[in-house]
Amino acid sequence: MDPLSTVVDEVALEGLDGITIPTLWIRLGTVQPKFPLKLDELTKEFIWKSLVNNRDLRFYELPQERPDVQLFNRFGENDSDIGLETQLSSADDYKDIYSLHVIPENKDGIQGSCNFFKERKDITKQIRSVSLTPLVSLEEASKKKLVIVASQAVRFRALIGAENDPDLKMSNDSYCVLERVGRARWQGELQSNLHNGLFSSDARKLHYLRKPLVKHDLITLQPFSLRLKSGQQQHTLLLLLKRFHLNRRTKYDKMMEYVSDFLQQFPGQFTTVDAFKQHLVSHVQIYLLLNVDSL
Repeated sequence: MDPLSTVVDEVALEGLDGITIPTLWIRLGTVQPKFPLKLDELTKEFIWKSLVNNRDLRFYELPQERPDVQLFNRFGENDSDIGLETQLSSADDYKDIYSLHVIPENKDGIQGSCNFFKERKDITKQIRSVSLTPLVSLEEASKKKLVIVASQAVRFRALIGAENDPDLKMSNDSYCVLERVGRARWQGELQSNLHNGLFSSDARKLHYLRKPLVKHDLITLQPFSLRLKSGQQQHTLLLLLKRFHLNRRTKYDKMMEYVSDFLQQFPGQFTTVDAFKQHLVSHVQIYLLLNVDSL
């Protein structure tokens, strides 16, 4: 994907809520594969002009400033030896700037979640001239009330991929699940987060909202284990757009690999349970994870 296509893709993945210029720089700074251009002032000016020149993008003014997106690495830390993922941020110290506001069915076919869908003002004509050149400077556009929104077609294509049918239909709620998963990029979205936060009204609801996304091969599901800050373990599912899917081993896969590697040092790959327990005395985390006392 060329640099300008990557920029539009990042705008599209942010969803119907749109993206501010400061958040766009944050997204481009962490995009994978790495953004090929150095994000200096000249590059930013070049990108700003390309955004204004793109008819698939529109510009809106929000009734209030939006904070910058907060990114975290779901896979950035793990328990030593085993590699059990550790949750880096709790709900209390990670602020999600995108609350859920499902847009009802409308004549324009717009789908998605948008906090200020009715309140925001379309200021595209104040940003873009007839000749598709900027009417405001990048500095002025960087104010946190201005958001850039990709067209419905571009946003949908970013979510479903080039290989799927752009005329595919789904409910507004299912679309918002897909949009949420897409916004998470490579990090993916945990089903537990979706159920406990956004779609908490009915435990069965999320299953039915997810079902058409799996049926049409738009998302992938994989088991995911994490250790909460309380020390408890949580088992859930990780949802990713198909384009962002990576095979990640579960905690149990990693533990079995650890045990297998340990047995390789013995003749016939065999040892007693007592010997294994003795080995684990100096590895407290693994000792607890394997629940060795029950062996």
